[in-house]
Amino acid sequence: MTVLRRIGAVIVGMIVAFLLVAGAEGIAHKLFPPPPGTNMQDMAQVKAFVATLPLSVLLIVLTGWLIATFVATWLAARIAGTPIPGYIVGALLLCAGIANAFIIPQPVWFSIASIVIYIGATWVGARAGAPSVPR
Repeated sequence: MTVLRRIGAVIVGMIVAFLLVAGAEGIAHKLFPPPPGTNMQDMAQVKAFVATLPLSVLLIVLTGWLIATFVATWLAARIAGTPIPGYIVGALLLCAGIANAFIIPQPVWFSIASIVIYIGATWVGARAGAPSVPR
């Protein structure tokens, strides 16, 4: 049953992360929507749009990723009773963030910040969510 609980913890963590990231990015798009007629499937148009994003919108996205990573890794560790599922969720989010950096053109500082956020929030979230082990 422990293995199923850990797998479930990872699944729940990923769902929560997805919902929180979608919420943060939804807020960013409400504050700074793409120009009318922008085809978000065309990477040239996406690159042009991302280049126009103000710092405030980029910081909202990074904040959303930070919150999502912390909450998702904390929750996975809490459900499983061990930090390992939290670390797995964090590793999956880090992989998604790295892929995102290659797929969607973004400033280098933004990519570096996102990697730092994924690693740091994973470490803190997974450790905070796991029960303390008496020494």
